[in-house]
Amino acid sequence: MVDANWGYQVADTIQLAYLTRAGIIESRHHGLVCLTGPDGKLIQEHGNSRKLICPRSAVKPLQALALRRAGLMLSGEQLAMSSASHQGTPEHIKIVLGILQDAGLSEADLQCPVAWPGNLTARSKAESESRAAFNCSGKHAAFLAACVKNGWDTKSYLDPNHPLQKLIVEVIEEFSGEKIPHSTFDGCGAPLHLMSLQGLAKAIGKFAATETEIQAAMLANPWVVDDHGGSDTLVMEQGMLAKIGAEGVFVIGLTSGHGVAVKVADGSMRPAGLAAIKMLLNNGLLEQSTYDLLFSKLSIPTLGGQEVVGQLEVAF
Repeated sequence: MVDANWGYQVADTIQLAYLTRAGIIESRHHGLVCLTGPDGKLIQEHGNSRKLICPRSAVKPLQALALRRAGLMLSGEQLAMSSASHQGTPEHIKIVLGILQDAGLSEADLQCPVAWPGNLTARSKAESESRAAFNCSGKHAAFLAACVKNGWDTKSYLDPNHPLQKLIVEVIEEFSGEKIPHSTFDGCGAPLHLMSLQGLAKAIGKFAATETEIQAAMLANPWVVDDHGGSDTLVMEQGMLAKIGAEGVFVIGLTSGHGVAVKVADGSMRPAGLAAIKMLLNNGLLEQSTYDLLFSKLSIPTLGGQEVVGQLEVAF
């Protein structure tokens, strides 16, 4: 059993961001953020980054690397899709179905839940929920394609004892520099492995410095990984590897090997990307002009009718 004290407590967090309205603070977000260097060592933390978190979809690039080590050589949009938390547009679903069809499989082989598209326009036009519209379906399609490539069972591909899932564990432990202390299951049904926030930052930094093919596919097709206007898409459009994870997780990896990881305590995504880019700015790893551009796109305005009367601000 996992020790509940390994997870972060309220005392381990700091205020990451706050929302203003007419000059007063209306809401606050607390959490953890840390920066690691090319050597994997901690450079700066706000809150206790040694505590365990559920990294959720922020580890999808590492899962994609495990698939390549298993011999699945996707490219372009399909390779980007293997790391995606997409929003179920027709363009996204076409790529997912293409991965399956190339492996001789179909949507019926997916074991992720059914869902409506996350993209509002796509949702308004969808006739029903589907597995391909689920935001993790690209990862699942790639999981299945890797199983076909290796002659592994496609019915049990989500079992923690499946060869593919064991390979994913090896990659996560290699890149984070940590032994996984406890595992459970993610919302999509795939195994989910707890790690420290610091280990997650180290992993994404090492990944960005070494795994150039996957990174290049993600940066060339950032909309595939999320959607046009998505927070990680916006960061990737500025040339930095980024990935969201559910419940307020956000990571950025630089080709220099620096890694940033954020966990928002209340699970909100709205301050996560802002906290990540502010950590880079504070440590001289992001130009002020790029920060200002991203801030203008990531910060949430506070509206009084149609007038802006405040905004989301970073607290550190």
